[in-house]
Amino acid sequence: MEETILLVDDDAALLEVVSIVLSSEGYKVITAADGAEALREVGQESLDLVILDVMLPRISGFEVLRQIREKSDVPVVMLTAKGQSVDKVVGLELGADDYITKPFDTKELLARIRAILRRFGRQEGRSHEGTLRLGSLELDPEGYTVTREGELLELTPTEFKILALLMRRPGRAFSRTQISEAVSTGSHYLASRYIDVHISRLRGKVEQDPREPRIIQTVPSVGYRVSRLSATTTRSA
Repeated sequence: MEETILLVDDDAALLEVVSIVLSSEGYKVITAADGAEALREVGQESLDLVILDVMLPRISGFEVLRQIREKSDVPVVMLTAKGQSVDKVVGLELGADDYITKPFDTKELLARIRAILRRFGRQEGRSHEGTLRLGSLELDPEGYTVTREGELLELTPTEFKILALLMRRPGRAFSRTQISEAVSTGSHYLASRYIDVHISRLRGKVEQDPREPRIIQTVPSVGYRVSRLSATTTRSA
């Protein structure tokens, strides 16, 4: 499945050139020329990555990022002007996952894109349309919700990311380091030693009996996995 990238910039020449480069690499590219258009695309499309300029007409890139983070964990790369270090700091604090300074080399941009998609597991077959199911547990990546037996569970963003990572690859064992790298964003790095704490709290919310977990299993000397049994993905029409 090809990854979908939303490219947001008010420079028509940049949109054209970068779109051609990304398309030639096999990505599906959607473009937006201002912040309002970008937010419409975010609401309508299943995205794997957003490349977002800071300086945009109508709605700034920072405001677009803030609204994206209210409802989605899609990776965001900010485009910043040369020498504007304050833009980089603000972007990372708002939840950006990386930044690249204009003017940039397209090879560098492609390298950043590949690294982020690998980190977030997008190149390992992420299901865009589907709700992930494991017994009575349901996780909706698009709606950013988790329910158990129809009841909405209150998960922190980190707990949601960990559960989504495990449920997308049922039966696969993830090390604590792999989990940490997958859920860390921007300047907010989650040390692997804290993974056990988050897993414990997550089990308290998703397991019928956290003392005898059936969903999130411990793999001795490795890390954690979710059971393959009853794990399904239901795609929307």
